[in-house]
Amino acid sequence: MDKLRLATLARGELGYHETEYSIVGEADLQKHLIICDKNADHKNFTPIQDFNIEQLPDGYKDQDIVDYIRSQADLTVRVTTTYISQNRPEGYAFYECRGKKFLRVGSGFMQYVYRNELRSNKPCPCPECKNSPTPRLEWAKLKIRTATHVVFDDEEAKKTTVEFFYNSEKEKDKVRVVYGDSFRFGTIRGDWCDIRCVSHDLELCDFLKDTWGRWRWLETKVNQKFTFDQDHHLAILVSHPHGCNKQVSIGAWRDRDIVDRSRDWE
Repeated sequence: MDKLRLATLARGELGYHETEYSIVGEADLQKHLIICDKNADHKNFTPIQDFNIEQLPDGYKDQDIVDYIRSQADLTVRVTTTYISQNRPEGYAFYECRGKKFLRVGSGFMQYVYRNELRSNKPCPCPECKNSPTPRLEWAKLKIRTATHVVFDDEEAKKTTVEFFYNSEKEKDKVRVVYGDSFRFGTIRGDWCDIRCVSHDLELCDFLKDTWGRWRWLETKVNQKFTFDQDHHLAILVSHPHGCNKQVSIGAWRDRDIVDRSRDWE
């Protein structure tokens, strides 16, 4: 069986899971974007660089929403991991592939970033610094939230890279990479997890810190305009469909469940 067919079969067994899976590398991701059964041609997706107020439905053509989504896009990342942990439980995604090295990609979101210089004298633990005779002493930690089926545990987190600004196939030179360092917390039932990443790219980290603050400020502005007591159903998603460049999709939610944010929830 050829590798592309094997990847297709593995992907088909994932059920509700949304991660993309490739045995043959990046070229496989582009093929599955084109032949996607769930969203043919992804015609309702807009590349983030083309997103503007005209894409928003009537009643929501508001510049604060546009700026909010653009800020959110700067914090949205492509998560790539290359190893499948031995600890995945039976019946869970990729259980049959435990211990193997396969490319898997998903989307994630940066929750926070802070510099490490006042907290520890340890050098930057990223792969570049570990292999350098002069590792950087100034570096930062970033918390990335993604799906548990994408990154399951510490073994997988250490084999993970996170890419910011993968917005266009033609501008891959603008992509900035940070490295997975550890698995912080996750749930199978809720299908979300937090991983800690590290980087000595302080210019990037300062930009992300400022962007996160602007994103929260814009979130407050938008929530004040479109309050919860009004009947709003607008849903906007920023993601990397099939692990490809960043896209915005706009729709309406039909039903929702409010879940308690307890750390004991599994």
